[in-house]
Amino acid sequence: MSKFSGLSIAVKLILILSLCLLLYSVFQILKAPAEARHALQNWEKKREEASRLTVPEEETPLPAGMVTPSKEKNTLKSAYTEGEIIGEIYFPKLDRRIAILEGTERPQLKKGAGHYEGSADIGAKGNSVLAGHRDTVFRGLGDLVKDDLIEVESAEGKFIYTVTGSAIVDGDARGAIRQSTEPVLTLITCYPFTFIGSAPDRYLLTASLLRREPLSPSLRP
Repeated sequence: MSKFSGLSIAVKLILILSLCLLLYSVFQILKAPAEARHALQNWEKKREEASRLTVPEEETPLPAGMVTPSKEKNTLKSAYTEGEIIGEIYFPKLDRRIAILEGTERPQLKKGAGHYEGSADIGAKGNSVLAGHRDTVFRGLGDLVKDDLIEVESAEGKFIYTVTGSAIVDGDARGAIRQSTEPVLTLITCYPFTFIGSAPDRYLLTASLLRREPLSPSLRP
């Protein structure tokens, strides 16, 4: 009797071990695709971060002399200081928000769009010029067309612009961005968008001020 009992226990142990091995195998089979997806998601995240931070050293979205100097002597000092975060630009069509900093040198353009110091303040009368890199903050700029909206916020308020057109100019062109007696916005970046290395041309997107709105408390975390 004890002999059969011992055999029964051994069979049960074998069955339990087999079941454990089967469950472990099933677990590994189910776990592998999840781990593979997780690894791929981590890579996608790192690639996205790299695309935002990696900017060709030689790329200069706003070359010297591209903006036509004002004929009138400006006696009013700008409210902005170099390197200061002065606002935010939002493209509803692209669902993208970008910080705006004063200055168009490499340190500012690594963090967001740069406001050209010699141009009008955001929302003020004149041409407000913002420069940005084509493969980071201004990625997708070529998808904007006439009548698309652009929202710009600064300490002075929220300004809604409507796109009026675009142009492609030679990177060596001088005076391509003209002064204005009306409040307008010009965005400039390198072109072609998919060019490898230092792009030879510049893409200009122009917009006119549609209306001004008061700032509202932010609901974003």
